[in-house]
Amino acid sequence: MSKTLVRCRCGHHVVGREVLRLEPYERASGEEVVYVKYRCRHCKRLGEEFISRLEWDPSIFDAPRDEMSYDERDRFLDQNAISSGDLLSFHRALQRMQTLSDLARPERARKASKKSGDKPSPAPKNGKSNP
Repeated sequence: MSKTLVRCRCGHHVVGREVLRLEPYERASGEEVVYVKYRCRHCKRLGEEFISRLEWDPSIFDAPRDEMSYDERDRFLDQNAISSGDLLSFHRALQRMQTLSDLARPERARKASKKSGDKPSPAPKNGKSNP
């Protein structure tokens, strides 16, 4: 059974340091729940949740295990998603870097041109030349 997670309306997983208030609560119907009040650090909204006492697990506020620190996670949450234009500009930058590295190493560029220049182009099977 997966544990219940507290999520803000923006979709952010609420972690322990965002919880403002946490206390047991008994509803008029007799159901025992845990009241959680939090402020989302991503969108800064206040939120509250009632979690059934049977589903309650204090580890739901543990941050997901990864290599990022809290500061890095906050910085990435504030950034925009990567667009297709970003990918294309990154690809072009890599191509420019490759061209610059070829210019910096002339012997490598000469070897590449010799390899491509030594190979004759294959003759077409039907006897006609390519335009």
